[in-house]
Amino acid sequence: MERGAVLRVLENRLLRRYLRGSGMEIGALWRRFPVSSRARVWYVDRMARPALEEHYPELKGRIFDPNLVADATRLPVAPASLDFLIASHVLEHLPFPLAALRAWYEALAPNGALLLKVPDKRYTFDAKRSRTPLARLIEEYRCPETLDLRAHYSDWSENIGGLSPGTPEFEQDVDALMHQKYGIHFNVWTDEDVGEMIDFTRIEWGLRWHPAVFWRSRFYRKEVTAVLLRE
Repeated sequence: MERGAVLRVLENRLLRRYLRGSGMEIGALWRRFPVSSRARVWYVDRMARPALEEHYPELKGRIFDPNLVADATRLPVAPASLDFLIASHVLEHLPFPLAALRAWYEALAPNGALLLKVPDKRYTFDAKRSRTPLARLIEEYRCPETLDLRAHYSDWSENIGGLSPGTPEFEQDVDALMHQKYGIHFNVWTDEDVGEMIDFTRIEWGLRWHPAVFWRSRFYRKEVTAVLLRE
């Protein structure tokens, strides 16, 4: 086993200590986070497995059937009822990530933990895309009507799809993605940006949680890993 894989296994064992009791994992698709056999986990996604396999044909036959179908920002749970939440490579897929963080905080019981993993754009296919500024996220949270979905999909078609803006192929691709409501990375960040978002929820919103873990991206871990503990 390569060194990076060994380090990831060891890190996951450390993270598992925070995942006790009953909780949820959001958007696991084919790769559920390893938890203790004593932990109880419900798996939630925005679509059932047949629709997910149609949405992600490259994963056909590998996707788990979620226990619950729900929006990530509107989990069907009572406030302060979950001991833990897992959101691994989910936040970047949500148009309103600040709304998600607030919703997840409210779902956690006192001493509950949110395990958050977010890719660092510098080490992914998002490398050419511009970082999402916190100011824009705040504005879109306060005024959802300011969210420009077509601009997000256009950015994806240009920088990920490699299509030239203004061409028929480009417009057709954007239209197709929007019609499908394809789960692109609506927002992209570095580890510094993720830390800034977390600080915003604590300082400006007064959410009473703190980062028990905050691991910046590394050569073997091209993502930010955080565990936020609700007080």
